[in-house]
Amino acid sequence: MRLAIHKNDKIFNHYILWTNEWINYCEVNKVSYKVVNCYDYDILDQLKEFNALVFHIVNYVYQDMFFARSILHSAKKMGLSVFPDFNDAWHFDDKIAETYALQSAGAPIPKSWMFYTFDDLLKWADGFIELPVVAKLRTGSGSHNVVLIKSKSQLISYAKQMFSNGLSPVPNIGFKASSQLNSSKNMGDIVKRLKKLPFFLHTLSRAKQFPREKNYVYLQEFIPNNGFDLKVVAVNDKVSYLCRNTRKGEFRASGGGDLFYDKRLVTEDIIKSAFKTNKKLGFQCMGYDYVVDKRTNKGVIVEMSYGFSHEAILQAKGHWNREMKWIGEPLSAPAEILKNMLK
Repeated sequence: MRLAIHKNDKIFNHYILWTNEWINYCEVNKVSYKVVNCYDYDILDQLKEFNALVFHIVNYVYQDMFFARSILHSAKKMGLSVFPDFNDAWHFDDKIAETYALQSAGAPIPKSWMFYTFDDLLKWADGFIELPVVAKLRTGSGSHNVVLIKSKSQLISYAKQMFSNGLSPVPNIGFKASSQLNSSKNMGDIVKRLKKLPFFLHTLSRAKQFPREKNYVYLQEFIPNNGFDLKVVAVNDKVSYLCRNTRKGEFRASGGGDLFYDKRLVTEDIIKSAFKTNKKLGFQCMGYDYVVDKRTNKGVIVEMSYGFSHEAILQAKGHWNREMKWIGEPLSAPAEILKNMLK
């Protein structure tokens, strides 16, 4: 196999990317590869000499969100194996698209409501409303722009904003700083997170390139939890996980950085549903955010993304196979993707 690995340090380069993991895997395992820049004007001509292409799309990079999927899909049409392919990426960083996909697969998800006109939302609001509900923008990660709506008047006010000037998708630096500080257990944690500040500021500057989100309202049923959620990753025939404590005094966990690992919290039903959803939707790799409903003790998927911190998943120090057996071998998602391509 002749592998092309996309890398463009001028646009974005950080430790969260899988790019360097792919390069390291190829070096160690003697896989023939070449680093390419998929934003070169002649990239499709360059790709004619390759059998496969991998490209870590970043949600806060304008070029990636608007052009990467077209390049990957075109490469696939040329006969290359690609990651992420259409199935993995068409819904990336679009919570409404994720919901439609998960609904089509019959996955365990909360009730969701999508409104595309203010009048439609008003008609729904005049009927039976299950409050509180969670309002989310299509885009974004780390719990940014996620709001718990507790009253009808708050919902109407939010909807008026979304159907007029809209809301900026830019992450809130105050929210990020306070959540990181509150989840720090000691001075070492604080120092570690301060070192990541330049990366967050770089992300912030990138996010400002995106237009305001407007002319829709996306609502999700509020799921009461027991103070944590789960990131469950399914890659090929393996599933691994991490646990995240919710922020102090609220319901959100993603982006808080307060991680822990307890296999007992990942039930057999959750593992099976992750495998089943991957198969139904044709995913090579997917990270699911599960919230465990404390009323039923059942896990529901509130979001999903092919991209996640592979290093955090490694700290689980193992994975489940399809027979529900725990294997004490860490799951490296980037490496697993290349192994599958090699097969």
